[in-house]
Amino acid sequence: MTSPQDRIVVTASVDEVMDAIERLDLGAPWSEVAPNLRLALPRRRPLPPGTEDLPARDFPPGIRVTLGLDVGPAMLFVTHEQLAGWGVTAGRAFEQALANVTTRAASRRQFALLHERILDVPTVAFQSREGWASALLLIPDELARVFGSRDGLVIAPMRDLLLLLPLDADPDLAHFLLEEFAAEDMNALDLPLFALVDGKLRQAVTVADSAMPNTLRH
Repeated sequence: MTSPQDRIVVTASVDEVMDAIERLDLGAPWSEVAPNLRLALPRRRPLPPGTEDLPARDFPPGIRVTLGLDVGPAMLFVTHEQLAGWGVTAGRAFEQALANVTTRAASRRQFALLHERILDVPTVAFQSREGWASALLLIPDELARVFGSRDGLVIAPMRDLLLLLPLDADPDLAHFLLEEFAAEDMNALDLPLFALVDGKLRQAVTVADSAMPNTLRH
């Protein structure tokens, strides 16, 4: 019997990742790289050597984001030096990265959602198959549209995976699933549990409390 991770998650092989990186032209001008700029959410593993000081910006609801270049099955972090080489400011680059994700999400009229019962709890999973699913945490309007305006608890263990649980789900189950899915990805994200209520996203103080908007942490 396959695990929920096997049924839900689609990931690239190491060879696919390495091939994509080798094809990347790091000397390409801004006009060519701009469409591939992405918002990189915090990950659990330490950053590669030499990339500790990256351009960063805080987004609601309390997520510190850096920049990455999408190379298909992987994403490479963008440094201050690269921005200077392209002749753009960090602010301009973050605006471009956010616009890229917003445009891709908004261009889809419908989304392929996977409905799965895990330990008898109904869950809804979304993968963009383009590496930007978790970045929708920064665009609540599109996040709500993806999930069909459902309220729920949201976990984002990977760059391209969002999982929605009922608002009254057991907190231990929510955190268990977060850890289980994150364990499947060497570049797993370091994000807390969120609650999506009436199209607004907040960090959930507790699962029980998250159903009540006035108990959500801003």
